[in-house]
Amino acid sequence: MMNKKTLLALVAVAGLTGAASSAQAQSFGSIGQNALSAATSSAKSGMTGMVGNMLPSLSSASTSNLTGILGYCVQNNVLSGTTATSANSVLNNLTQQQGVTSSSGYSAGQQGLLQTGDNQMFSLANLKGQLKTKLCNMVLSKAQSLL
Repeated sequence: MMNKKTLLALVAVAGLTGAASSAQAQSFGSIGQNALSAATSSAKSGMTGMVGNMLPSLSSASTSNLTGILGYCVQNNVLSGTTATSANSVLNNLTQQQGVTSSSGYSAGQQGLLQTGDNQMFSLANLKGQLKTKLCNMVLSKAQSLL
């Protein structure tokens, strides 16, 4: 019989590589199945956290730059449904604030360039699918707090 450490090590490796099938887990009995399920779930949530950590912080972006980015997100249909409607409303309010649209930060944002501080830019063009949507939602949330 396998000891608990060996079983957990096997389950962890199987969960990280995704190589273990349900049938293989069945051979470990219910303890192995439960441990495999927990390891797989943990690996998936860890990946989600890693993906979220790949996105830049918005803390250094100016109001003008965030407004430009929001415009980029709306223009490129990154946001949809009620989120897009909300984004349009926030965008209209922010672009009416004095000096917002005349800023170089706004122009950069409209091109999908987020100012991340220290004269660094992050291009939204480098993001695909869910990551781009997540960043646009983060920008919308931050922009709403500026109103």
